[in-house]
Amino acid sequence: MKKRTIIYISGEGKSGTTLLDVMLGNQKDAFSSGELMFFAQKGIENREYCACGYPVPDCEIWSKVISEWDAKRVLSLERYIQIQNKLTSIKNILSSYFVLKKPSGELSYFLKDTNTLYDTIFKITDSTTIIDSSKAPGRILILKKLDFDIQVMHLIRRFGDVLNSYKGKATKNLKEGVEHDIVPLKTSYIFFSWMTKNLLTYFFSNGISYKRIKYEDLVMNPVKELSDWTNGNQEYAEKLRQRGPLVLRHLVAGNQIRMKDHIYIADKPMNTSYHRLSGADRVLAKFVDFFY
Repeated sequence: MKKRTIIYISGEGKSGTTLLDVMLGNQKDAFSSGELMFFAQKGIENREYCACGYPVPDCEIWSKVISEWDAKRVLSLERYIQIQNKLTSIKNILSSYFVLKKPSGELSYFLKDTNTLYDTIFKITDSTTIIDSSKAPGRILILKKLDFDIQVMHLIRRFGDVLNSYKGKATKNLKEGVEHDIVPLKTSYIFFSWMTKNLLTYFFSNGISYKRIKYEDLVMNPVKELSDWTNGNQEYAEKLRQRGPLVLRHLVAGNQIRMKDHIYIADKPMNTSYHRLSGADRVLAKFVDFFY
């Protein structure tokens, strides 16, 4: 059997994880799944849209995955979602760390069902690599229990730009990839989340393949930053060198750019100039980013 690899993109939201997912998914034999952690709830239960333009249960790929996973899954979909949400929640992260050391009972069934989900995706997409940009550090603990080669890509971005992005607003529009109304979040919450998720990603990646990339470096020089995948793959390297076009196919959840037919990598990172930030937020952002 061919070696099957899951590349897991972890870190804080608004850091370019969907872009990295698409970039890696344009390799031969790779499949961009988007934020697979939300497949069961957002994709199946809520019937939110796949990048192909159809609700996930109606997508030509995901409909086959759902059918086969339903037939093999041990837990009910509702119970699977409940366990997953609890395991990946930041507030439960300490207990998740310990219970996953020796999983038993329903937790064992959850891991088996998760393994079956990835196995089904590998089979139906005929891929050797799945890109999962779910971002939650707690999911790394789950992936380490599965039967695949796990590689963590830790994407980080300047705190000020992340903070600025989280201060934006948007109205729910499923067809355009906006899954819910977006309202500005509190600065204290964003700072805690940014620090915690980045630290936990590093800590939980102990013992498996791990690569840390700055969003700004990724955009400025994608060929260099993804050299582990471009070496010996001239066609892929040239696509990154030309900055696209990168094709989007079947991503679930994630940034609304996933709903485009194709995208190009910008010539340089976006300079937000902290334009949504108050005076106090700008002071905090500049202080934190001084150490970035």
